[in-house]
Amino acid sequence: MTASADTRLPLQQAELELAGERLLLRADHSLFWPTGRTLFVADTHFGKGAVFRRQGVSVPTGTTRNDLARLERALHDTGARRLVVLGDFVHAPPVGNEPWLSQFAEWRARHDDIGIVVTRGNHDRVRQLPVDLDIDWRPGARQIGPFVCRHEPGEDVRGPVLAGHLHPVVRLTAAGERVRCPAFWVRPGGMVLPAFCGFAGGGRIAPGVDDRVFVIGEGEVIEARLA
Repeated sequence: MTASADTRLPLQQAELELAGERLLLRADHSLFWPTGRTLFVADTHFGKGAVFRRQGVSVPTGTTRNDLARLERALHDTGARRLVVLGDFVHAPPVGNEPWLSQFAEWRARHDDIGIVVTRGNHDRVRQLPVDLDIDWRPGARQIGPFVCRHEPGEDVRGPVLAGHLHPVVRLTAAGERVRCPAFWVRPGGMVLPAFCGFAGGGRIAPGVDDRVFVIGEGEVIEARLA
């Protein structure tokens, strides 16, 4: 993988065909479907930093602003007209007027022409957010084009499943050094996206022989050949 310190350079991406559709796997952890002009992300976990701080854990501030800036760039770069969040939109039910709510509301106002769909995940333990963000927010699987959108991976007779929940990472070894890289995990039943939240951990995956893994590192997406 090559590295670049200039974050203004366009992010690299990989291409994949699924259900006869061309998909772009982006280094910012998003997935773009050009035909449907739809951007998919998983596990945004908005408000996670606030949850930790309420529990007395000192964590950096600004994670929501950073994630929203990445999301804004992804929408701009792709020209997407719809955003689909594959569950765990929030990390926990908001308490009071948490700063991330106003930050997201301001961001949403700038992008009021973008349709937002959320398939609720296990962390989305709230029926309604305390502010109106104009989001199509419902539990259960949602079919969008040929894809079945849900939070937890699985199989569906209606088509390939796009999911999150697992925060997939793989461990690579190079020059005697081990690194953990987030990844897109393509399985016979669909695909698991990496967590979009910059403050999310990851779970190491064990791909099967028929699986494909696209690792993300230093602004690039590369298919890994895992033994």
